[in-house]
Amino acid sequence: PLKVLHYFMTMSSAPIRILLLWVTLLIPTQSAIAQDISMEQTLTYINGKLGTGTNIEVIRGMLIARFTEGTEVFREDQVLCKSLDLNTMRYDSEQKLFSINCTGTSKCVDRQLFIRKIQRDYARFSLPVTLTAKEVEGIKKAFTHMVRLVLDTKYTNSEPFE
Repeated sequence: PLKVLHYFMTMSSAPIRILLLWVTLLIPTQSAIAQDISMEQTLTYINGKLGTGTNIEVIRGMLIARFTEGTEVFREDQVLCKSLDLNTMRYDSEQKLFSINCTGTSKCVDRQLFIRKIQRDYARFSLPVTLTAKEVEGIKKAFTHMVRLVLDTKYTNSEPFE
């Protein structure tokens, strides 16, 4: 490739040189755009950390966490992404629980316990999960990215979570 580039650059034709320069500058831009992390990739990352029995998805700005035993859903939490205070994300390694509080003092999480047929509101979104210190930082970045994708249509990021 370098020999070909050198050949074209030594040619006296200015239009060819301009074209080559333009193509050379365009290629990194296209590859940078292609590397932005999508919502689907973000959810795949988070769900991969949560393991079997827990799955999250985002539908129209609503974060939905489903907890299953086998094929039966026994719990479902729903919260608007804009209601989460990302500055309160924490991981309790003793309880093996990742949590994010609601903004202010509101109870923004709607929890349905299907087996007991109970509905309750909570002031934090919580996920049972076992994480290393590195994974905690990665999941925090992933949740921040996920919420920013929902709240800002122009937001992009290509930085890996871990």
